[in-house]
Amino acid sequence: MKHNAGTGYNIYSNSRRRSSNDRRKTFVVVCLFICMICVILDIIFISKLASKSKDDVTAPTTSSGTHETDDSGNIIIPSSGDPGLSSDTAETSAAKVQTVDAATRAANLEKLQNDVADYLAKQNGRFGVYYINMGNGETMAYKESQPIVAASSIKMAYNTYLYEKAESGELSLDEKIAYKATAYPDGDLEYGTGTIQNKPDGTEFTLYEVSHLSITISDNCGTNMVIRRLGGEDAINNNFLKPISAAVDYRGTATYTDYTGTEKSGKRRTSAIDLAKYAEHLYKDYEGNQAHYQPLIDDLCNTEYSWGVPGGVPSDVKVAHKVGFNTSYFANNDVAIVFASEDYVLAVMTESGDASQAQKIIGEVSRMVYEYVESNYA
Repeated sequence: MKHNAGTGYNIYSNSRRRSSNDRRKTFVVVCLFICMICVILDIIFISKLASKSKDDVTAPTTSSGTHETDDSGNIIIPSSGDPGLSSDTAETSAAKVQTVDAATRAANLEKLQNDVADYLAKQNGRFGVYYINMGNGETMAYKESQPIVAASSIKMAYNTYLYEKAESGELSLDEKIAYKATAYPDGDLEYGTGTIQNKPDGTEFTLYEVSHLSITISDNCGTNMVIRRLGGEDAINNNFLKPISAAVDYRGTATYTDYTGTEKSGKRRTSAIDLAKYAEHLYKDYEGNQAHYQPLIDDLCNTEYSWGVPGGVPSDVKVAHKVGFNTSYFANNDVAIVFASEDYVLAVMTESGDASQAQKIIGEVSRMVYEYVESNYA
């Protein structure tokens, strides 16, 4: 029988078709495998690239207690966010680099000294100024040791000592203390600034509450309660103030000639260098234990008094300060820790017959010092 080539089964043609299909399948599988390898390699490459980019943009950190220098020997100082300011005082920014050399900075500091002296020499009254840079230790002074009535500026030191006692465990800021409505020093009553004077005898407060009022509204009765808990003014003077600084002994009798030419003599006088040293002491305490001293720094940054050192710096610069004024002795003072490009302490004491002008003078001296510090940076 004959085989019909047009309609019959051809074993050779079918075999070729199967071979062609097998090659196509193999080709597809190979292509898919290559695509998978490419995808995996892309993922690895992108991951490494992202990691490198993250490393490139991460800013280096510098501890608040040390300073680095660049190749030219200029100081690289952390921003005023140091040390660890919370809530009101917390700020995060890149480190700033001093843009002047040491010789230029020294010349600028000398100019500041001369400008402050020339300015104050033209004013009516007695003045004392002391500036301490917390980063490099430089100072600037004007009649820094002459005695002037301390007024409420001494309350910064009192409350620093209270916080130190709490830190050491000798007392607790949560413990209660009852108000004694008899006149100081037998009791706590002292008229003037504050609200505790209006409370009934025996009203209880925590030590933190009386400290808070002592600083934020300069409560005299609250301050006297702090003094009582610390053992009295003489104990504070001997155990805390004098070991830090006593150019003028706060509890000793100071004799001097006031701005009118009248000889005066009395206690509770201090000087600009003493107040500045007490503020420096607080700053170092704060550096050592920021969490513990933060409430005190926050209170000092949020008093009801905006005149003084804060009047000479931009409103966004944090200033922990305590003003003091005594109308009987014509004293207007301020002592402050300023958190600027370089943190610094400034104490300005005045004695004159014009309280409003005295407060402006403190602000002007503050402006001069602030602009000097900032002039060392781009």
